[in-house]
Amino acid sequence: MRALSLLLLVLALVGNTQADESGYLDVGIVVFDPGIPEDESTHSALEIFPRIREAEAQYLPVTLRRELVDSGEWGVVRVVPEAGPLSELTVEARMLESSGIRQRIQFTARDATGRLWLSSQYALEFSDTAITASGIEEPYRNMYQQVAADLLSFRRGLDARSLGEIRQVALMRYAYSLSPEAFADYLATDATGRYQLQRLPAQGDSMIERVKRIRNQEYLFIDNVDEQYGELHDDMASTYRLWLQYDREQSLYSEDYEMRAANRDKQGPRGSFSAMQQSYNAYRNFRIQEQDLDELALGFNNELEPTIVETSGRVFRLTGTLDSQYTEWRGILREIFAIETGFPVNSSATKNFSDPHE
Repeated sequence: MRALSLLLLVLALVGNTQADESGYLDVGIVVFDPGIPEDESTHSALEIFPRIREAEAQYLPVTLRRELVDSGEWGVVRVVPEAGPLSELTVEARMLESSGIRQRIQFTARDATGRLWLSSQYALEFSDTAITASGIEEPYRNMYQQVAADLLSFRRGLDARSLGEIRQVALMRYAYSLSPEAFADYLATDATGRYQLQRLPAQGDSMIERVKRIRNQEYLFIDNVDEQYGELHDDMASTYRLWLQYDREQSLYSEDYEMRAANRDKQGPRGSFSAMQQSYNAYRNFRIQEQDLDELALGFNNELEPTIVETSGRVFRLTGTLDSQYTEWRGILREIFAIETGFPVNSSATKNFSDPHE
């Protein structure tokens, strides 16, 4: 009987794969961990400006998202406030260093089955070629292109059956997050923490159709969240790039003033009024850009306009930050599912199949 069940499971996975020949997976890029030490006394020595780092943590995921989208090799790619069972592939990152000289980030990627795709540090020096006649380009873009290339290389190493399994596990993990009581016996974890399908719902099963409808409602909301992250990125772009440029100039100025003085025609001898004026102007511009970036970060973290959403014939008004609105919306969707199916929402059990590697 067990052999027959496994055979039916394989056939279902193959059928699902044939229905989606693209082999593409939906990707969720979690807002980066800014990597800010709790000990505030270390911030100055590490050259960390907390508000700027927090803004970067929301800006940089969009840079990676656009690299994945531009490749044309993925399904829907979204920037999300937190990791969860919604995505078929989840990418997380912790910022280790970010300045006008160098950027270093730890990236981790896992698919819905718990399979580890990526766990590496990426680093890149600021490139002078990023400064063009029209201004400064993305100085660390090559690093995000490399991350995108490594993710694609791993995906291409998976066969159609593995990709189909990832999609099915993602769906069942999402179903479990809605109702552990109804879907607990569809998944199991092995000794390594990887998820394995035990069985699949019948074709046209009304319960799983409700799950898909609820998931689509969450997709619509998170698409709105992703759009707002994109708008933040575009609003910050010019100020952020200028900040990196000025930060780089200040670092180089401090490290090797003599070389800079010799190579800049506009700067006079060391100690002259011309030299001091240029130093002051550079510092003043640096502070202006820092303050502009601070304001953008504060504006994004403050209360947003309420979001009005409708589902199941009801209208909901969500308030607060993007994070809090998303959390509230997920709670609403789970309550709706519980009302429709009669299964209670067990929030304490939800994490079992939602966040396996915490």
